[in-house]
Amino acid sequence: MYQLGGLDTLFLNLETNAVPMHVGSLTILNPKSDRADLSFRGIRGIVEARLHLLPMFRRRLLTTPLNLDQPYWIEDPDFDIERHVRHRVLPAPGGDRELADLVSDIMATRLDRERPLWKLYYIEGLKGGRVALLTKLHHACVDGVSGAELLTHLLDVEATPRRIEPPETPWIPDEFPPPWRVAWVTARHLLARPGEMLRLLRETTPIAMAVGRTALAQRRARQAARPEQAHDGNAAPRTRFNCTITSRRSYAFRSLSLADVKTVKNTYGVSVNDVILCLCAQALREYLAELGELPDSALIAGVPMSVRSDAERGSGGNRVTMARTSLFTDIADPVERLGALHRRMGDVKSGMKAIPASLMLDWAHAPPPAVMTQAARLYENYGVQDHMSPPFNVVISNVPGPSRPLYLNGAEVEASFPVSIPYHGLACNITVFSYRDSLDVGITAHRPTVPDPGRLIDGMRRALASLKRRARREQQEPPPAAAKSARARKRRA
Repeated sequence: MYQLGGLDTLFLNLETNAVPMHVGSLTILNPKSDRADLSFRGIRGIVEARLHLLPMFRRRLLTTPLNLDQPYWIEDPDFDIERHVRHRVLPAPGGDRELADLVSDIMATRLDRERPLWKLYYIEGLKGGRVALLTKLHHACVDGVSGAELLTHLLDVEATPRRIEPPETPWIPDEFPPPWRVAWVTARHLLARPGEMLRLLRETTPIAMAVGRTALAQRRARQAARPEQAHDGNAAPRTRFNCTITSRRSYAFRSLSLADVKTVKNTYGVSVNDVILCLCAQALREYLAELGELPDSALIAGVPMSVRSDAERGSGGNRVTMARTSLFTDIADPVERLGALHRRMGDVKSGMKAIPASLMLDWAHAPPPAVMTQAARLYENYGVQDHMSPPFNVVISNVPGPSRPLYLNGAEVEASFPVSIPYHGLACNITVFSYRDSLDVGITAHRPTVPDPGRLIDGMRRALASLKRRARREQQEPPPAAAKSARARKRRA
């Protein structure tokens, strides 16, 4: 058995019935090959044969006395794969709307903590004979990057499934340790906690002061040189997204052209992530404007950023921190907004490099789980988010994926749409996963607040088409100096 990290435990502590803390992916499979076996039995066989490559799939939680310390993962002595790989049939006519509604229903309920914290749903009845796989995995087990790595163990890079060698040593389930042993280890950790807090304070104080001075200087410089970014440090404006939520979910999924995004990226000298943020900003701006609810000040986004090192790849768990950026929705011109986002994200990345990732994650480990659990309950029960300025308006994630085709049991993966977590005060979560030549967009939201998340993806499509047209005009028009020289030559002629 081994102990969870602080951030992994935090995702457990934040969970309530209204806010299940699991993530997932909706993978669409197309059986183009005659060799493809898309039967429920065949898919379950693939998962079962590769369990030794997916260690989190056979681990369950072991809590500590009174929840005073981080829990542990143990190899589940009662593991049964039939409890985790489930079968669903999509109602007619088997379109995107029916599939999105089924995803919403499945993701609205919590996972059973008496078992390993995952499920996989085999969904048939899609148009064209396709099959969907919906994974449901607790955020305590994975972040976006480690979740994408997990898919690589289930999927193959060729239509013929690769041969999986059996494990060198057979899997052995754990026995539940005696209560006195867990209590003793918990007491020992509690005694060490004050010293750990002092160490964190000693290490954090000089870094925090230096980062604060740098941030203040950068903000003053932005105010002087780039007035459009003067409001970056302000509180987020209140919007419909910043409310207390229930477990009711809405979901929408569609793909965007990665080639079009790269055309915009290369034309304006920005990153793919900058373009994605700009598309989301335009879609949110249009959505709120149509409802007559667009605030005068810019929306603020929380942007999860991986701090996972190369050595930590494949380790599971969470190695992520949350960055904060203005979306500049108060800027009408999308190209001007894209430039502002590019400059802002450059500052954000520079600021994050100044703070050691290990130190940020150590602070997540500091509070006892019981304290964080009670804080989450109070936050929900008293509707704190309804009476305070929100830190963000929405969460926007961009997870890089493979650029080559993937297969499962001979069937080609058409797309893999992410499913994420809305939270109290953050009723809309936009997540983008790149696969082959597409950006697969999944929007998970609180249904009473955002009943129609597909409108946001439509807005992203329109924004991309507009930016692409602008980029092509930029490419066709000569630079100002070249145009001036051409006019001078014409006059001389």
